[in-house]
Formats: sequence, C-alpha cells, structure tokens
Amino acid sequence: MTIRAIRALIALLLPPACREEVLGDLQERNATSGGFCIDAMRTVPHVIASRIRRTADPQLLLMHAIALYLCYYAAGWFMDRALLRGTWGLARPAIPALLVLLVLLLEDAYSKPGPRSRLQLARGPLIAFGFVFLAQSLPSRIVLVGSALSLPLTLALRLLFSPQSTSRQGPV
Repeated sequence: MTIRAIRALIALLLPPACREEVLGDLQERNATSGGFCIDAMRTVPHVIASRIRRTADPQLLLMHAIALYLCYYAAGWFMDRALLRGTWGLARPAIPALLVLLVLLLEDAYSKPGPRSRLQLARGPLIAFGFVFLAQSLPSRIVLVGSALSLPLTLALRLLFSPQSTSRQGPV
C-alpha cells in the first residue's frame, strides 16, 4: 500500500478540524509507510479523544444523559414493568441512553468547526436513534416509544445549547 493510500485512509479517521495539521506532522516525522502507519496508530486515538474533550460540554452531556435515561425508563415503565423489575432492570434503559450519548459525542467531534444549522444539529440525534434501533438492547416497542419521547428533548437541548456555542474550542 502506498503512502498516498495510507494517508487517505488516515484522513478518513481524523476529525476534519485537525486533519491537515495532524497529517502534515505525521508526514514530516516519517519517511517510510511503515513508520507512518505505526505513528498514525499511536496518534489518531489521542487526536480523537482530544477533539471530543474540546467539543464536549460536561453539563450538557449530563442533561442529555438524564433526559435520555428517563425517557427510556418511562417507556419501559408504561409498556413492560416486569422488564424493569428483572435482573439488571434499572440498567437496561441506560444502554440506549449511553449509545445515543456516544454517537452525539462522536458526531460533535467529527463536525466541521463553525456555526451549524438546525438540520446539522438534528443529524446527530437521528443517527444515534438509528443505532439504538440496531442495538436492540430493549424490546422494539420500548425503544420506539423511548426514542419518540427523547428525540424532541434531545433536539431541544441541542438547539438551546448548541455544541459549538458551548464548546471549549482551541488548537489541537
């Protein structure tokens, strides 16, 4: 595999906000494709974590977590209380909530810096709820009702407290 192909693959893994700088640094430090790959495998996870740290707002994340958990818990409570009384019953609504939070964190980290439209802010939750349906951690009807309850809350939180306006942007 050529250095150009490896560079294109690494570029896909890096968030757009820091892609050029990181690729340039990797290129300067490594003359061979093997060294470039090894250095990239060490660097890319740290760059992604750094980008998440820069774009995530802990208070907003906590508000999302509470709203999501309560929506999935309420759906389970009204549709199948026995599910919540069983083993790991109170933890089961946390699985879709955590999955949505993870997707939102990654979507914010990989979004381009600058102001975002309402449609761009809605893209993350819609993708996240798609992953929740695929995960099947709860029965489908509970996931459907929980997602229907939490989608308006999630969208409202993202519109009121835009990740870009509350983020701690800075150089990578």
